[in-house]
Amino acid sequence: MNLLSNRISREVLQPGDHIYAYRKAHTYSHHGIYVGEGWVIHFVNTKGKGKTSSKRKPRCSDCKNDPNTARGVVKTCIDCFLKGHGLFRFEYNVSHDRFNIKNKGTCSTESCYPGGETVRRASEIFDKDPTHGTGFGEYDLLKNNCENFASYCKRGTNVSEQVVRVSSVGNSFADSSNSSSTSSAASPTGIDDAATSKTAFLISKATSFFSSVS
Repeated sequence: MNLLSNRISREVLQPGDHIYAYRKAHTYSHHGIYVGEGWVIHFVNTKGKGKTSSKRKPRCSDCKNDPNTARGVVKTCIDCFLKGHGLFRFEYNVSHDRFNIKNKGTCSTESCYPGGETVRRASEIFDKDPTHGTGFGEYDLLKNNCENFASYCKRGTNVSEQVVRVSSVGNSFADSSNSSSTSSAASPTGIDDAATSKTAFLISKATSFFSSVS
């Protein structure tokens, strides 16, 4: 890893690492816990659980994971986790200066558990219900997603820096829109409509960040 990128090779992976891979041209990242011997425990969207799709994907020949039915907390090979994308490792105990220049969802100033404890926590959640994946509850886009799961296993804090980032952008834009609406008397109705429209757009963009996480 270097100052700006957390990309690593598989050879340096250690059990308990909080890892992630970008999806859809870096619009969002999917997170999980590497538990050793090529296995990753991660949390995927529970939407559509129990339903079948007309566009079925083949079962993994290595870990036997069936992407058509696996939902919730799953344990798969690292290839199924990455889906052909690059491998990155989340950083902990970074300085505030480093945190401020890094992308949200890549590092934290907080301390974390040792690798063994992280693996234990991830495995315990998976073992609660390995068949249906409900050990971490139902997937929620903004409150209970893959990064929330990895963060909980790694540091005991259920937080998603990606959601924090999107929320911050949305709040900043809303504050800016409200300020413009207050300072302009030319067409207050039009300004309010524009602000509402743009806020709705931001919410829809935030939703698209994680809605297809798998």
